[in-house]
Amino acid sequence: MPINSPDESINVLVSKTSQKFKLELGRMLTHSGIDISSDQWSVLMALSENDGPSQTDLAIKLYKVRSNITRILDIMERMELIERRRSPSDKREYNVFITIKGKNMIPDLKKAAASVLDKALQNANKEELAIVKTVLNKIFMNLEK
Repeated sequence: MPINSPDESINVLVSKTSQKFKLELGRMLTHSGIDISSDQWSVLMALSENDGPSQTDLAIKLYKVRSNITRILDIMERMELIERRRSPSDKREYNVFITIKGKNMIPDLKKAAASVLDKALQNANKEELAIVKTVLNKIFMNLEK
């Protein structure tokens, strides 16, 4: 498929949309009095679904470079939102756990994200959303090969 302009390419559009969502989520979190970044939000959401993954597994799940996830976790640990414990099976690895303070934030974090998603999906109907999801999943799977 020819690209007439960089702004028309699917990868630029997906990237811009993702970045805009992260910016809006950051704004909504700040507006709600929650002092965390969108990257920290995604870590807490992942841990709320599966507490205790290794740092490596968490980086893979969130599509983050290992050094970036380490930096994010360092900050979150200082904020007492997560704690890292040595893996019982591999002493070189750490597992990541959400703290009570982090768990207590989850309802507000979900509410902020839902608000941003509602804003983002205004004027889109169910059929359009189904098509977008199908196409994006196909693109993703093609790139996994």
